[in-house]
Amino acid sequence: MKTFDQLLAEEERSDPRFRAEWQRLAPARQFAVALLRYRADNGLSQRALAKKLGISQPRVAKIESGEHNPGLDTIINAVRRLNIEFMVDVAPAGRQSVFVNAKARKHEAVAHDQVAVLAASA
Repeated sequence: MKTFDQLLAEEERSDPRFRAEWQRLAPARQFAVALLRYRADNGLSQRALAKKLGISQPRVAKIESGEHNPGLDTIINAVRRLNIEFMVDVAPAGRQSVFVNAKARKHEAVAHDQVAVLAASA
């Protein structure tokens, strides 16, 4: 029996449309995991998390599905209200992304045109 990772790798190799959609929704899945982790770590229901975020429970369910990329306003709202970090790194196709945090910036000067990073934090 094949593992999920094996099936996913096969699908990505054989279907370019699937691969493109899987990559397009990567931020949605990562944000969903961040919210699910927060909710589990804090023993919250979707309704309680919705209240903390100032949104509806169905909206939390939609975000947690990982099937819709969240807008930056949604991410920033969650980061501020939950006091969490979530990082979005945008780089051209074919180039390895580079994450830089505040601690690294203190120790190393990074040219603005070399790194494109949006870090939303409280």
